[in-house]
Amino acid sequence: MINNDDLKRKQALIEGKFGNLNLRELLKQDFEMDFPITGGQGNSIDNPIVFERTDSNYYYVGYEYSILKCLGIGRRITWKVISQELLKHNGKDIDKVKIETTQTMPTQIITQIENYYFDVTQCVGRAFEK
Repeated sequence: MINNDDLKRKQALIEGKFGNLNLRELLKQDFEMDFPITGGQGNSIDNPIVFERTDSNYYYVGYEYSILKCLGIGRRITWKVISQELLKHNGKDIDKVKIETTQTMPTQIITQIENYYFDVTQCVGRAFEK
């Protein structure tokens, strides 16, 4: 039996709105993947998903795409990357990933452009530290 908290988590993933729910915990519970992230929902440059520094996340782009894949599955959409760029914002390194989403409905196909923002300040340039 699915409890009310499970329904809220699933609905949050479907809608792409997490409110007070922790994205890291949602992804861990629903996909058994523990990403080294904190921070926001990634829906704006001022609310990015923040990567914590670890020994393995200097190739953060793979983590970004895995997070987007999980969100796509949860939201029942397909997506593809349109562009990606590293920005400076308030002293932080922000990776902006622009995607095109497609949601197939019984009578229509809905296509949208969305931006996701990742604070990669703790990861940028780390590949050369090894």
